[in-house]
Amino acid sequence: MTGTGETVSVGRETAPTLGLASAGETGAARGWKALAGYFASDDPLTGAANRLLVVLLGNQPTYPLFVGWATGEWSPWLVLTMLSTPFFCAVPWASRRYPGIGRLTFPLVGALNGIFCTVVLGRGSGVELFLVPCLVIASWTCPAGNRRLLAVCLAILYGAFVAGRTLPWGPVISFTPDQLEALVSLNAYSAASFSALATWNLWGVPNERRA
Repeated sequence: MTGTGETVSVGRETAPTLGLASAGETGAARGWKALAGYFASDDPLTGAANRLLVVLLGNQPTYPLFVGWATGEWSPWLVLTMLSTPFFCAVPWASRRYPGIGRLTFPLVGALNGIFCTVVLGRGSGVELFLVPCLVIASWTCPAGNRRLLAVCLAILYGAFVAGRTLPWGPVISFTPDQLEALVSLNAYSAASFSALATWNLWGVPNERRA
């Protein structure tokens, strides 16, 4: 009787455990599949732009840490540089909702983020250098033959640069000259790296909407 009872007890404990593990794995797999599907696209150029977006979203949470490491200033206000994350996450939705044109929400959100981060970190921080990869992405992803749309997008990017350099905003966080020098170096290398990655990723990608 004792042996039978132990066997039944073990069987009852083991079965639910295996079931929960299997369900957990299935849920994780489904979540990953849904996430991958959200950033995927039937349009090659939109898909390439979304891959760049994934790289950006993966690096956004670490940017405040890199700023703190480079400058030695660990202000809690650094988390403000991550406020644009939900807007970047909406880019794939906009690209599906407005094919071709929707891709430009990526560089435009980047431009607005550049202005906002200039307010947070100051005009001498070099944050406006991130407008360079925005310019690269806008140039490669704008539908061909629509020079007016490209002109509007470029005007917005240039306006963001002028606004960041001239308007009397911020900074929310004050840095010493040495800290600003380190911050400019960090932003310059980051902007140059992302510009190179964007060019490499988008160059030569076929797209029917360019015809």
